[in-house]
Amino acid sequence: MTELGKLLKGKREEKGMSLEELQTSTKIQKRYLAAIEEGNYDVLPGTFYARAFIKNYCEAVGLNYETIFDEYAHEIPKAVKESATEFEPRSKRERSSVNEENSFLKRLILILLIGGLIIALLFLVMKLLPEGNDQAKSGEDVKSVEMDADKDKPEKKEETNKEAEKEETQNEEPAKKEEEASAPKLTKLQTSGKVTTYEMSEGNELVVELTATGPSYVGIQDETGKSYFDSQVKDGETKTFDLTAAKEVTLNIGASHVTSIKINDEPFTYPVPPSDLVHQKIVIKKAQ
Repeated sequence: MTELGKLLKGKREEKGMSLEELQTSTKIQKRYLAAIEEGNYDVLPGTFYARAFIKNYCEAVGLNYETIFDEYAHEIPKAVKESATEFEPRSKRERSSVNEENSFLKRLILILLIGGLIIALLFLVMKLLPEGNDQAKSGEDVKSVEMDADKDKPEKKEETNKEAEKEETQNEEPAKKEEEASAPKLTKLQTSGKVTTYEMSEGNELVVELTATGPSYVGIQDETGKSYFDSQVKDGETKTFDLTAAKEVTLNIGASHVTSIKINDEPFTYPVPPSDLVHQKIVIKKAQ
């Protein structure tokens, strides 16, 4: 037990408060309060929570937390400054958007062409009908003209529709193949304690979106130890991170019960229900 832990525990007992009563007063889980008294800060979700919990503990037992932070600075975990993160451009998402626009334009042009052909055919039929009436007056066979015109009309329409369907299918197939090729697949490898490892295959883009419905500490690092985020996500706040350049990403979620995750716009389900395990770490390794 650290000197700070002894002081806090002594002050709590002096006020006649049990850990359960302190938990009710501070809204901090009993096991975290016990960890603070024992100086076992590794149990806490992160540096931010450690300092915040100690502050709330001090206020609950009547201690000036600023004085405590000054006197026991050597024991209390240091605050970590949030590193500025510049998001990389989503080049692949932009290319996908351009491809979708081109596909739409092609389909629109194709529809206009089909409409033009139909109008031209109708105009041609209308031109032939008066000629058939004139030929009837001069002794020509009107029925043969009408039958030939009616026979050609559906054949031309059918051929036009078949060609239009063929072109549309050819235009849509590359877009579908590109979409299927870029869609990533997450395969769970193992779960050990609060750490679950996934392998990402069939795609390279990795965009993570975090939404909090309550205050939640979040830490994000890549395989080199580079920090993309190490702070609190506030209630109602959404943050997005483009991690495509990383080969391996670790998501340290301090409060999974109030933090939802989307990976490449797809909702992510925690491997362990948040009601059973609040603090979870998700490791995503890209297949080599």
